Amino acid sequence: MRGHPTLATFAATTALLACASCSGTSEPTPGARTPSTATTRTATVPAGPLTLTRGQGFDRAGAFTSLMTCDDPRDYSPGLNFANVPTGTRELALTMIDLDTHKIHWLQLGITPATPGIRAHHLLPGAREALNDFGEATYDGPCPPHGKTHRYQLTLYAIHEPIPASFDGSTPPARTLQEIKRRAFASAVLVVPYTRR
Repeated sequence: MRGHPTLATFAATTALLACASCSGTSEPTPGARTPSTATTRTATVPAGPLTLTRGQGFDRAGAFTSLMTCDDPRDYSPGLNFANVPTGTRELALTMIDLDTHKIHWLQLGITPATPGIRAHHLLPGAREALNDFGEATYDGPCPPHGKTHRYQLTLYAIHEPIPASFDGSTPPARTLQEIKRRAFASAVLVVPYTRR
């Protein structure tokens, strides 16, 4: 997210505020992004295909709330839920691409397959964010022209072989995305709109 500190300097802020416009979800307290602790999943056979669903940061219609966009100076990353991670997954990767401009807004690597998802404005231990098309190794939220609606594709990838640490904040985004796709053996897609007033 724009202007936020790296994982090493995250403050321990974990309080969440209720959000009346988020259909029962809650939004994070303003301030520095904090690491989360992954929840351990018991070893079971997935009940269906890999699934990615909305968590915090979406309104009742399923669109991004302004807190997750350039219209708010905090520009927080959204919360997302994962389900049915396939057996054999070594790590998960998450991407967000503007389908209308093809800009890469977010590349997150090294997500543990044991986690049921990520909370808004949090980075799980061991996960890292790679360089995006805005020149930042972070999340840059939706920012279409005023009066326009853009669609943003969030994709969760199950990776069979961990992506090397050399893919980082200096690697060209298109190269990182290509490597994610090359190593993935399953994926789940969520398309979310945002209209800028």
